Amino acid sequence: MRLIFINRFFYPDESATALMLTDLVVGLSPIGLEIHVITTAASYTPEADGSQLSLFGGDVSVTRLPNLPISHQSLAGRALNFIVFYCGLIFAGLHHIRQGDIVICLTDPPLVGIFAALLARFKGARLIHWVQDIYPETAMRLGIGSPSNPVIRWVIRLRDWAWKHADKNVIIGERMAQMLQSRGVFQRQLCVIQNWAEDDVLLPLSPEDNSLRAQWGFSQTDIVVGYSGNLGRAHDAATMLEAAALLSVRQAETVRFLFIGGGAKHADLETAAKEARLASVVAQRPYRPRAELRQSLSVPDIHWLSLEPELEGLIVPSKFYGAAAVGRPIVYIGDIEGEVARLIRKADCGSSFAKGDAQGVADFVSRLAGDLALRQRLGKNARTYSVGQLSRVDRIAQWRSVIEEAVSKNIVGTD
Repeated sequence: MRLIFINRFFYPDESATALMLTDLVVGLSPIGLEIHVITTAASYTPEADGSQLSLFGGDVSVTRLPNLPISHQSLAGRALNFIVFYCGLIFAGLHHIRQGDIVICLTDPPLVGIFAALLARFKGARLIHWVQDIYPETAMRLGIGSPSNPVIRWVIRLRDWAWKHADKNVIIGERMAQMLQSRGVFQRQLCVIQNWAEDDVLLPLSPEDNSLRAQWGFSQTDIVVGYSGNLGRAHDAATMLEAAALLSVRQAETVRFLFIGGGAKHADLETAAKEARLASVVAQRPYRPRAELRQSLSVPDIHWLSLEPELEGLIVPSKFYGAAAVGRPIVYIGDIEGEVARLIRKADCGSSFAKGDAQGVADFVSRLAGDLALRQRLGKNARTYSVGQLSRVDRIAQWRSVIEEAVSKNIVGTD
């Protein structure tokens, strides 16, 4: 009996799902099961080198599928590489998956769970979906495809079939769980396990102790509002840029904006900042390696993140967990009753604003910028909630329970 993981990216890549999967594989080592990962030879983060496997012992093996040398920022390029991955997965799955194995499939590339379900059913393996996002609904709500399209309706039925025939669907938020239940998935097939950050490594770091802050051109008196990670089609940047324009006319504090990472909308930021005459207060930096995350996430005095409100229940921004771990106040732009907004209220670590409420965002950021004690209180609350409610150790322990349940079913031969 082995664990077979399927995801487009894996160690040493440092994209969000690759980091989650890497942590889980390391955390599951005490179970004593052989682990095999089916992934791609490509990297989302440029620093990754697919030849490295030094983090793991002899019980972890990896099959890296070929990919086309096309940028993943292009929709057409991504679609072609998705197809290449699906084809490679069929052959790799037929070769590697055996009867009695437990297949754990993430949701990158989109709809890969359909192929995993077919392979698991054909080979007599058990299946666990790790649902990080939900397609094709996400694409349709972003204007790609239509629910009236017969091909999309057929794909949705197949996707629903894959969920319903899994031993377990692990989802990362309550709203997402509601989405699966609305598609006919039984409660007993659902388990909510939130994502996590390295709360034991991402310790709070003061500006004066962070050399990266000065290297990036920020003074000790600057108030830095930062965004770290993918800024893609699912995220709203316009509201914060409008707030930045409003703040630029206020002279009480020096508020600067930092975007760390990549994504489809990063390419538009420089143009948008110039058009709004914000180039002097908006800075961009590329993705940072995981070893530098404590420093890079601690450069901002305030973190912000966003999600297009129509995507609530389909995606949960994982950026919240890193920002909370380093103890920073958090500003969220999206559905004010959504998953992240609920987390912020529970933790009392910031505030949430509807898309387009640039004035509300600007007023709150201005208040934070002028009140060190408030920033410190909200940041401390974020860190306390991260360690107490969202720790990586606890999340991986939940995963071990899910997998041990599947293992016990295999041993006694029950469904």
